[in-house]
Amino acid sequence: MPALHRWLAAYVAAIAVQLLPLPPLLLDWLSPAVRPVVARLSLAPPAWLPLTIDEPATAGTLLTNAALIVVFLSALRIFSTGGVRLFARGVSAMGLLLSLIALAQAATAHGLMYWRWKPLMEGGDPFGPFVNKNHFATWVVLAIPLGIGYLAAHSGAHRSRSSPLMPWRHRVVLFFDGRAILLAAAACAMGAALVTTLSRSGLFGMAVAAALAVVFRLRHTGERHGHAVWWLAAAVAAAALLVLATIPVERLTQRLARAQVSADDRLVIWRDTLPMIGDFWLTGTGAGTYETGMLVYQRASPGVRFNQAHNHYVQAAAEGGVLLCFPLVAALALYLRQAWGRIAVEHSGMYWIRAGALCGLAGAAAQSVWETGLTIPANAALACVMAAMVIHEPRRH
Repeated sequence: MPALHRWLAAYVAAIAVQLLPLPPLLLDWLSPAVRPVVARLSLAPPAWLPLTIDEPATAGTLLTNAALIVVFLSALRIFSTGGVRLFARGVSAMGLLLSLIALAQAATAHGLMYWRWKPLMEGGDPFGPFVNKNHFATWVVLAIPLGIGYLAAHSGAHRSRSSPLMPWRHRVVLFFDGRAILLAAAACAMGAALVTTLSRSGLFGMAVAAALAVVFRLRHTGERHGHAVWWLAAAVAAAALLVLATIPVERLTQRLARAQVSADDRLVIWRDTLPMIGDFWLTGTGAGTYETGMLVYQRASPGVRFNQAHNHYVQAAAEGGVLLCFPLVAALALYLRQAWGRIAVEHSGMYWIRAGALCGLAGAAAQSVWETGLTIPANAALACVMAAMVIHEPRRH
């Protein structure tokens, strides 16, 4: 079993350890804060307690993470025999459809999801299939770079089939092929939807993804990207026109101007989270138990319940402690080394797809400084498949 797989297995095993009931002496030695916190959440806690303060939440998170790892390993297996371009094309087509639905819903649904259901949770209006606009932004930040990478690979392949001696009519047909139009339209719709969400964290993640894409473009020495730049420029221009037609410029600037207020609100949440991290630094409160822990540790904003840390890394530190974070960081370090190595030796059109997928993952990781969009299973599953896309090794038939 490769080292990456072993660390992923260790991470799942660590979550399972959080669910094991422990004798009082061992529990008080490993995590002295568990018993006092559980006593405040339960009328009659048993003598033997697990490391987690919310067993159902941790059990659900264990199942979800195990399923996500299965998705990652299955995608590695499948992509070794093909299907990378098919998946990238499918994500772009899905992004085009969802973005158009989300834009129409935001304009006419008056806070109802799919014009019918009202979300149970209070907050902003839903956006497409997501109750939280920032979570929709996470999905788009993942999908846009992947689609653009596939557009570059596809455009480069078409360029290799053209020649200066070819009649101009044939060259026009090669340029305006249906697949390139679909990918450019998807990038346009998803970009417009991202801006329409007014998600500052999503825009920040997209900026990081774009910056990394420039780095990959400068260091690439293999196949060219053909006419992808022209398609991308057309998509950006169309998206800008669509955004200007739907959102007043004053509203967008006011939203961006409130970034400092949003940062102050997050600092309040992080300050209330620090005592929880300090008390559970070794074993964590339990995977998926942040909201339960805040019932005890929240001090600010008594009229509002903190159900997320608005920082995935802070939330992971609180829920997992050293027990979960150590294998997770080790697996991430091995993955990044393997991903960079695979992209460095790639000189075919697959380079652009791998680079696009890694840019999307980097953008979602940057957005996670301000949001927890990757805790949504749909976003996490897409990220797992894209992670497999970056490091898969094709098999020779």
